[in-house]
Amino acid sequence: MNQSKFSILYAEDDDKIREKYAKFLRLYFKDVYEATNGEEALYLYDANKPDVIILDINMPIINGLEVAKIIREIDKETQLIILSAYSDREKLLVATELMLTKYLIKPIQSFELEAIVVKCIENLQALKDKESLVYLDDGFVWNKDEDRLYKDNENIKLTQKELLLLKLFCSNSNLTFSNMDILNYVWADDIQSDFNTNKLRIVFSKLKAKLSFNLFCSIYNVGYKINLKRNI
Repeated sequence: MNQSKFSILYAEDDDKIREKYAKFLRLYFKDVYEATNGEEALYLYDANKPDVIILDINMPIINGLEVAKIIREIDKETQLIILSAYSDREKLLVATELMLTKYLIKPIQSFELEAIVVKCIENLQALKDKESLVYLDDGFVWNKDEDRLYKDNENIKLTQKELLLLKLFCSNSNLTFSNMDILNYVWADDIQSDFNTNKLRIVFSKLKAKLSFNLFCSIYNVGYKINLKRNI
């Protein structure tokens, strides 16, 4: 697997172990933050909001389980992995309440860490892909990361104005945009623009013909809103 664009925080007080696995983690993550104790882990979490966190239970100042509890009080999404040299039932039961991605017993084998790291990255990428897609009607899909319109995995050619129009409305499908909002965004680079709403209606009309359905609904005296069939 190639290095991902995601980040990870690894908290371990044993310098040799931390340096060894931090080097390994850099093969998979763009950013690897290292903490030597629980207090430092919380500071790095607040500063960087990593996508994945690996915490050793037995760390000075604040132990790993306490760090995990604090994080889970405000963050239910970040993937958490707990490491422990002990497999006692009490610690395991506490850990199971923290919505962990994995609980690993030390010493960790490289293949074990690789398997869970790959799974974390796959989960993150699937979530990112889902969040980047806006599902329109009739099988059309707008990809926010790529600024492209697809249907049946085929790229639909758009003019620059049509592309900007879709980009604006798909940036937040819950918002209603006024004529002036749209003109200011779509024609922002047109120095000589007179902000005539007729040209806005022309772009709407051409895009409707290209899609074969009306993507936008007009709200009287307010503006326009994108009309989605579903957004999953």
